[in-house]
Order: sequence, then structure tokens, then C-alpha cells
Amino acid sequence: MEKSGILFHNVERIRKTPAGPLLDRVPETVFAQLDEPATHTSSDASGVELRFVMNAPTVTLTLAVEKAAEAQVAYIRYGTFPGTWAASSRILTPQKTTVTIPRPVNLARLQALATQQHLAFDPAVVRVCLPYCRNYFYGFSGDVAVPETAQMPQRTYLAYGSSITHGSLALNPFATYPQLVADRFNADLLNFGFPGSAWLEPGVVDYLVGRDDWQFASLEMGINMLGAFSPDAFRTRVRRFIAPFAQDPRPVVATDMVVTDYPEDPAKVAAFRRIVREETAGKLPYISGLDLLADMTALSSDLLHPTAQGMTQIAAHLGDFLASQGVA
Repeated sequence: MEKSGILFHNVERIRKTPAGPLLDRVPETVFAQLDEPATHTSSDASGVELRFVMNAPTVTLTLAVEKAAEAQVAYIRYGTFPGTWAASSRILTPQKTTVTIPRPVNLARLQALATQQHLAFDPAVVRVCLPYCRNYFYGFSGDVAVPETAQMPQRTYLAYGSSITHGSLALNPFATYPQLVADRFNADLLNFGFPGSAWLEPGVVDYLVGRDDWQFASLEMGINMLGAFSPDAFRTRVRRFIAPFAQDPRPVVATDMVVTDYPEDPAKVAAFRRIVREETAGKLPYISGLDLLADMTALSSDLLHPTAQGMTQIAAHLGDFLASQGVA
């Protein structure tokens, strides 16, 4: 979405809410087709960035976030280069926070390096990478322009899944496995991780497949449906969800659950893994979640969400699998 010279990456609309102007990753028509848990998480920013080219020495943004126990940090990058000590990150709070961004004094040198090393982003593109909670945008001041297509990656990776895809407990938007995979392939990222939901809604798959702005994708399925769906109901949703992707010519790979400690019903976990494997057979390339991450010590203390180290392992194995399917 573009608005007043800013590219709102991975944002489809700004919703008016009692708490403020809320950034949301899906359009209103898709929002209406989400199951109830996802209506709370479509606006949980993941891979959401405010991008612009500065035509002034400084630009000021006014932002806020939902109340949270952990620190919510916006990271500032100039292309792929993090900002300096004075312009690397900002802590956001539920109160309106003013974020002032300076233009690098050595921009020409950064651009020369980016050209020499074939980096995906022009350092003239400022990227304000927002934390993975709800983010509110109140406006900005300064002369900015939307980046040109040639200043950003020329292809895009789409990742769908649960809070694991969303990046919960990776703590840093650049440490999530989807972002690491995108970096490996010099690609941009569209992150459609839905924490606590990812119920494989038909409206979501039709929307994602209908987008023409991605070139390869991965689908993580299962973990959030263990409590609310029977195996038969899960199978029905998986079959419907993968069907449009299977008809799409773009490379798409499927996976299920990484290692998890689910004491309520380990047999159901195994059944869900088996369903994904069976339903994708002959339709989509499949890799077991256990082949992505089998080490329980690479999980957080909930024994569900991967740590930053766990994310690195997932990214390495998923990246290798994507490469084996022709993504280079």
C-alpha cells in the first residue's frame, strides 16, 4: 500500500479503531472471511515495514503500539544496512512516539557498496521495520518519495503459517526464518504468519494465490489447529488450502509442525503430520517439520516457539529444500 510518499510494505489497509489508526495485512474483503482468532492477528505486524526515499535531511514519523510486557522495537535500515548507534532502533510504546530518522551522510558510499556486492536494496530506501505486535501510524513530516521498483528486490517470497512463521519469540524481525530465507535468495518477503490462528481459511488461500507480487512460497500447516479441529476437519481444510497452490506454476513447498512438546495428545500431532504428508503427495513438494527443526533445546521455554537459533536452523533446512525445488 502506498500513501503520501510512503510504501507500507505488507500492509493492505489502515483501519480506524478506538485505539488509533491500525496497520492491517489483509484487505477488508479477506478480513470478513477470517475465522475469529485470525481477526485478532491479521493486524499483528510481521514483516511490516514503512519504506521511503528521503528528499530531506530528516524525516519524522509518529507511531504507537499496543500495550505489551516485552519491549516493542522498531528497527531502522538503509537498504540492507542497519542504522548507526543514533539511528538503529527505537522503542515504541502505547503513547504516540516521535521517531526522527536522519539521512546517512555516507549514502553515496553505501550505494557504491550495494552495487558492488549486488545487494537487494538500494541504501537510499529507508526501511522502518515494525515490531510484531499491533502498530498504529499517526503520520509523518518531511519530504519523502515511494521507492522505485529497481531500488528493491526483484522477486518476493511469500510465507504462510502460524506464530512460528510470524516470528514470535525470535524477538527481532530480521531473525525470523522467513526473513532469513528471503535474505538467502536476495528476495523481498511477504509474511502471512497468523499467531494463534492460521486455520487455513479458503478466503485466505484464494487471496494469496490471487496475488501476482510473489515468485515462490512456503506453507506451514497444523500447529494452531490441534485444539480446535478433528483430524477429518483438518484434512478437509488442508485439501482445500493446497489445491489452488498446486495449480499455480510458481514454486510452492509445504511443511507441517516442527518439534513440539504437546502433552495433550501426541497421537494427534502425529496424525496431523501424516495428513499434511498425504494430502500434499503428488501436489506440492513436502518437507516434514521435523526435518526443519527436531532439536527441542532450540525452542523457548514453552517448548513450542523456536528461539533465534531455532529459526536459523529452520531457515537453513527450508532454504536447502527450496533450492532443491528450483529456487536459486
